[in-house]
Amino acid sequence: MFDYLTKQLGQFFGQIKDHRRSNASYMLADVLKGAFAMFSLKSPSLLMFRQNFQCEVRKHNLRTVYGVEQIPEDTALRETIDGVNPTQLHPAFPVLIDELRSEGLWESRQVLDGYTSISIDGTGYFCSGKKSCPHCLVKTLRNGEKRYYHQMLGAVQMHPDVKTVFPVGGEAIVRQDGATKNDCEQNAAKRLIPRICKELKQDKLLFVLDGLYATGPMVKLIKEHQASFVIAIKEGYVLAQAQRLAEQNKLEQHSWSNGKTKSTVRFVNGLILNGQHQEQLVNYVEYQQVDIKTGKTVYANSWITDIPITKANVKEVVAVGRSRWKIENETFNTLKNQGYHLEHNYGHGKKYLATNFALLMLLAFLVDQISQALDFVFRKAWQKSGSKKNLWQKVRQVFDLMPALSMNAIYKFIAKGPSLDFPLLE
Repeated sequence: MFDYLTKQLGQFFGQIKDHRRSNASYMLADVLKGAFAMFSLKSPSLLMFRQNFQCEVRKHNLRTVYGVEQIPEDTALRETIDGVNPTQLHPAFPVLIDELRSEGLWESRQVLDGYTSISIDGTGYFCSGKKSCPHCLVKTLRNGEKRYYHQMLGAVQMHPDVKTVFPVGGEAIVRQDGATKNDCEQNAAKRLIPRICKELKQDKLLFVLDGLYATGPMVKLIKEHQASFVIAIKEGYVLAQAQRLAEQNKLEQHSWSNGKTKSTVRFVNGLILNGQHQEQLVNYVEYQQVDIKTGKTVYANSWITDIPITKANVKEVVAVGRSRWKIENETFNTLKNQGYHLEHNYGHGKKYLATNFALLMLLAFLVDQISQALDFVFRKAWQKSGSKKNLWQKVRQVFDLMPALSMNAIYKFIAKGPSLDFPLLE
């Protein structure tokens, strides 16, 4: 599975128009495949990746596993990727997602009778007091010093009952060309949501968002692109209406228990989102989970949605709303703390380098997630290693020590265990 996905990605890179002069010493596709390999192998730095590239075994494996013929030196690699417009990398995500469709896994993860749930959230991945580029966000500290930083809005497909997530795109939260003010998460969402709706137009999309997006313009944007939403809500006119209805005992109520906790929901359909736009109606559900033994609240939240809420579906609506955390724990936390080194500065550049490195890392994560879901050999190697971090370490060790024809062969070797005989891996 890994090898097929990497081949598909390599073919995609080969179709990207080269922004450099025609006499460039290295193929753009080779440079992109090499950078992808760096994140796929979880190399902790570009310097270490380049140093190991001098090893003949690694050169062989980069060619056979990732299709890389040549990689330039650090400076040339950074300059080449720095000039690639990130919009050229965005379509790589649906290319990989198509494999999930062909295997039937994508459709099997639908919720609420046919919706594909997408969670969106922002995270930081670069900060410096010295290095900056025209696209940097800028923060001035109390002492007058400036901080230059980059953030990214990520989007993942998730399911309440499954740990695995599948990234579907990323959008840089950066200062736009010609702008004097910082970009923000909502502006990035206005670019990302329409793109996802276009790229996944065959899906019935359900955006699962935090309270930042519980606004009239964001609800309007989502509906204009024929998508639906479940959005957390912390304040505003909806809550005032719900409070009045609760005092009048006009909220529908439903409860269930798992023996340890009791869950209670109250819900109503057809509330006005805000006073300025009377025509924008939303449906409201509030949820409370209480420890039966202590009586203490374990979890509480409220959401708005355009999906009609009933006693038959309210439990699933709550589960979908709660699953939004997966983009934080299963995505950003994994990328920062489980071997991907999202917050490490692989290179800042003058244009798009930091953004492109973040997108390539997200693509490497997507390939790993698809392999985890569909590849039995990958799961066996993971089980044998005990943890993902140990698996990544073993992959790098084998990659540098033994010539291999594929990543699948490396996974098989790890799953089987070490041997005294070291033939060409097949």
